[in-house]
Amino acid sequence: MSSEEEELYFAQHEQDLRSAKRHEMTLAAKELEEKRKIASSAGTDDVEVAARIKALGFDGDSARVFDLLPLVHVAWADGKIQRGERAAILGVLSSRGIEQGSEAFQTMESLLEEKPSDAFMRESLSVLRDVTGGLGDRASSIVDLCIKVAASSGGFLGLKIGQKIGDAEKQQIESILASLGPDAAKSVRDDLAK
Repeated sequence: MSSEEEELYFAQHEQDLRSAKRHEMTLAAKELEEKRKIASSAGTDDVEVAARIKALGFDGDSARVFDLLPLVHVAWADGKIQRGERAAILGVLSSRGIEQGSEAFQTMESLLEEKPSDAFMRESLSVLRDVTGGLGDRASSIVDLCIKVAASSGGFLGLKIGQKIGDAEKQQIESILASLGPDAAKSVRDDLAK
């Protein structure tokens, strides 16, 4: 190999390295942009929390329902989704402007069709605690929605007789309260006692 060919070879190699670096930087910027979109959809500024949300299977659009996962927890508390619980959860989606057929809507429907794993449930609550950042008002509004979902399943044969919220649902809501932190617990314990 002549010195000219050798120079061309090394110049091409260096150019390939620079090109690969530019490509790597572009991919990193796109990944960061996606994390920021997820963070925005989930209502947080923390891109590391957004990375954890993404690891749970939520992206830009589906992340809009991430904070509603406790509703899924409550609906599955007794091992099955009641018609009223499903309607209440889909009603929350509608009130948020999440349209049927959207990725966010489909994500929620998939979680209502088949019970998510216990590991998914635990991890989602852990991440949600970080999303709410210990803010009692935000966590409290999530728990208020949980209570509405639990109450929507009705009493015996769908009749609102006696206890509105079943023991399994109350226990699940208590677990969610514990996961979200003391501020959330303090602001809704009285509602559960009713």
